[in-house]
Amino acid sequence: MATSFSSYVKRIIQFFENLEKWLLVILLGSLATFAFLQIVLRNFFSTGLVWGDDLLRHGVLWISILGASRATLEKKHIRIDLLPRIMPSRISFISDFMCCFISFLVCVVLFWASWNFVQGERLTGDIAFASIPYWYLELIFPIGFAIMALRFLFSFASGLVGGQGGVER
Repeated sequence: MATSFSSYVKRIIQFFENLEKWLLVILLGSLATFAFLQIVLRNFFSTGLVWGDDLLRHGVLWISILGASRATLEKKHIRIDLLPRIMPSRISFISDFMCCFISFLVCVVLFWASWNFVQGERLTGDIAFASIPYWYLELIFPIGFAIMALRFLFSFASGLVGGQGGVER
């Protein structure tokens, strides 16, 4: 029973990881195509879509946050690792372990702050384009920071359970 449950959970996690990857690919392709369309419209037809720049700006935000989340998943996010490189292996593990925990705490604080930001935007009721409120487009902030916080928490917890194999290397 426990094996089937863990395999079920792994399949769900794999599904969301693939969804995140394909969302990044589709967003990047769509934004590149749309930016090219805007350039062609402006340079050759002296026009453009009024809401195009807003769409591109928010698309870049989505790609940035999803990309940061993906980098966290693959353990390729930016980190300061001078000390772990010069420390002995045992102490380096503790440093990596603490880095995961502190990163988790930072992501939780950023989640909370971004959630409050989105709630403030929701209360203002401003519209971005095509009757889409700004706060819909800015939901990526709390979603992205929540995903990153969970990934750092899993890395931290696997370090507790599994020793050096669980923490970043």
